Amino acid sequence: MAQLERYAADLKPDVKFLHDLTNEERIIDSGRRFIYSGGKAVFNFGKYKGRPVDEVLRNDPGYYSWMMQGDFPQHTKQKLTEIKQSLGAAKK
Repeated sequence: MAQLERYAADLKPDVKFLHDLTNEERIIDSGRRFIYSGGKAVFNFGKYKGRPVDEVLRNDPGYYSWMMQGDFPQHTKQKLTEIKQSLGAAKK
């Protein structure tokens, strides 16, 4: 309850909401920077939070380089690279 009170603006005292928020099936990488939403990989942080990763990589290709050079977990970088590579494969 203390966590709910502390983070009241971001959390709802609702079991379904909390389940959906912490459901491991939605999480793509160990750093929790990407999640599945609506069947697509989306950013879970920063200025692109909630936006599809493939869309961001197409519209702002420098964001990939920024993340790869940044202080992100290796698993996060690996998953981002996999998503980027799947975009290239989809074009063929």
